[in-house]
Amino acid sequence: MEHQVFISYSSQDKAIADRVCGALENAGVSCWIAPRDIEAGADFPSAIIHAITEARVLVVLLTSTALASPHILSEIDHAFNERKRMVPVRLSSASLPSDFDYFLSTQQWLDASSGFTNETQKSVLQAVSAILAGKEDVDPLQPSRKRTSLIVAMGILLAGAAIFAYSRLAGRPTPESAVAKSVAPPSDSIVPSEKIGPSESSPRSGGPKTWVNAKDGQTYVWVRPGSFTMGCSAADNECQADEKPAHRVMIPAGFWLAQTEVTNAAYRKTLPANVAKVKGDAAMPIRDLSWPDAKAYCAATGGRLPTEAEWEYAARGGSSESYYGVPSQIAWYEKNSGDLPHPVGMKEPNSFGLYDMLGNVSEWVLDRYYNKYDLEAAAVGPHIDQPLARNATAVARGGFWGAELPGIRVSHRAEMPSDEDVESAGVRCANDHPTP
Repeated sequence: MEHQVFISYSSQDKAIADRVCGALENAGVSCWIAPRDIEAGADFPSAIIHAITEARVLVVLLTSTALASPHILSEIDHAFNERKRMVPVRLSSASLPSDFDYFLSTQQWLDASSGFTNETQKSVLQAVSAILAGKEDVDPLQPSRKRTSLIVAMGILLAGAAIFAYSRLAGRPTPESAVAKSVAPPSDSIVPSEKIGPSESSPRSGGPKTWVNAKDGQTYVWVRPGSFTMGCSAADNECQADEKPAHRVMIPAGFWLAQTEVTNAAYRKTLPANVAKVKGDAAMPIRDLSWPDAKAYCAATGGRLPTEAEWEYAARGGSSESYYGVPSQIAWYEKNSGDLPHPVGMKEPNSFGLYDMLGNVSEWVLDRYYNKYDLEAAAVGPHIDQPLARNATAVARGGFWGAELPGIRVSHRAEMPSDEDVESAGVRCANDHPTP
């Protein structure tokens, strides 16, 4: 059923959710609400994800029980990644938990902490109607404190730019102190205050936070914690059975991931005794590795193989699509590779600042291969099922230079023998270096 609004709520707040749904539908606004709109026999998480993807607006009822619910957080996360407009209705005066605040800090919200009244109900209808009509200013909603701070910071930044331009035109030195003050964000700005180690950097352009691992000389990118939908992307008709069921996965702790595939230069530096493995120039990705080879290399750098969930989370970079960009611009594959691998980092990175997550060489991950996802199995941590048994196979992700387009989709999984060298397989290491 087509719908315009997805209503996100805790089951304990069903009476309020039903009131919102009824008011919207009486006004001609179609809604999707669980459990009413979940078809018999349907997979509950998949139905939720599909409904959020199809909706234009997410109305979320933020009560104390909702703020404690991982399911509500997952729905907000998915709406955020799908770039949906959200109408948070705050029915609790409690401060937002940090994970909720991350997704909602730039949203406008409706304050109903004194109770859900008829006026509140009218305000929700007015807000939703304004969004559906394409209006940017929604009067009933209050700007979040962080949104206001961001606007103030932008105004100050523009003022600093004006000072700089005036000084240049007048032929006078730029008043550095004025410019420095102009770009300093207020204390409650959405820019996080993070400690940077001696070998780490936080680019001024707003790019990824990086760290250079002295053991292999490679640059690593900080991948923040979060959650995502793992497996078959919505509306992807190329999915195979082993990419299903699509399911929500929480990455509870951030980690460092190599910005590029391991290069010949890095491999030679880290494991000089294995120099026979190196084929080609220094900037080419190391390949023809077995799963044990890849695991041993990462261990030698002080790191580890990423889990399959960590790899896909990082590869998606917040995208829920089959590719995190235009394939020809982000990946070397059958159509543009000339049937050869290429030096790393020549294509566009994803939004996390990671290069060649798709195409070029396949990348070994830690997990044992199974032909479908086990929703009860660990996705991160020490209990990952590894391909250590004699009959076990391993997983390589990302496709490779000779793969056809469907073979480099971000959810594509390649089953590989765990104890043999694979010509197209390389590696990209994760590291649990102290968090920034």
